[in-house]
Amino acid sequence: MSPLKNDEIIARFATWLEATGRADGTIKLRLAHVARLGRRVQLTLANDEHLETALGATRHLARDTRHSILASWRLFYRWAVAKRLVLVDPTVELGSIPVPVRLPRIAPDAAIASALRSADARDRALVMLGRYACLRLSEITTLKMMHRDGDRLHVRGKGDKDRVVYLNDEVLAALRVLERALPDGHYFPGETDGHLHPQSVHKIIKRVTGWHPHALRHAGATAAYRATRDLRAVQAMLGHSSLATTQRYLHLDDDSMRAAAAGTVIKLAA
Repeated sequence: MSPLKNDEIIARFATWLEATGRADGTIKLRLAHVARLGRRVQLTLANDEHLETALGATRHLARDTRHSILASWRLFYRWAVAKRLVLVDPTVELGSIPVPVRLPRIAPDAAIASALRSADARDRALVMLGRYACLRLSEITTLKMMHRDGDRLHVRGKGDKDRVVYLNDEVLAALRVLERALPDGHYFPGETDGHLHPQSVHKIIKRVTGWHPHALRHAGATAAYRATRDLRAVQAMLGHSSLATTQRYLHLDDDSMRAAAAGTVIKLAA
């Protein structure tokens, strides 16, 4: 029996990704990564040397991107082994791609305040959801009015994990303005699946604030932690599986670092 053609096995992998509830963006990314490999090798016949060569061809890309590509290949071959489409997982012998830990870039309050004073209703809501609700770009883009229940926002985040984000009065007011102006549906309607394309939202936020959307999320997370000193509450707000990921989001100021250092001192009796 001849091996499955690459387009056939990728189509079956896509069906499995959809059946397991992966987000559309995640499916698109995983399939693109596997298709990239498929342009170099017959997927069902590839061995570790083939994958090493293919991975080496990505060395001009950023480490984050290469790490994501390798993760897609690992997922694909775990699935292929489970489905008995291949006998051996060729990614097992591959090493990992370390991702450098970078200090977060946070959007300054002055830039956000200036944007909120001058933005129209739609752009104001976009900025608030990024900075005040700490939503990811994909979460903002696909947000629907049915997802709000009072001050509770039901969000489907990264990895298709659902969480509840509580909204402050400012975000609630901004969303209600949109609800009065628009029919039921997406808060940010557009031509792509009924909502604005993520790239369009990215450009809007960058234009009105001068900062990328993720910098707003970092800034909001840092402000939330400073206000509460509750790392787990911030973790839940951001939708992180790992507390370590949340810790990397926080940008602690010099006063906080000095206070931490001062807190280690043992007061000695005179």
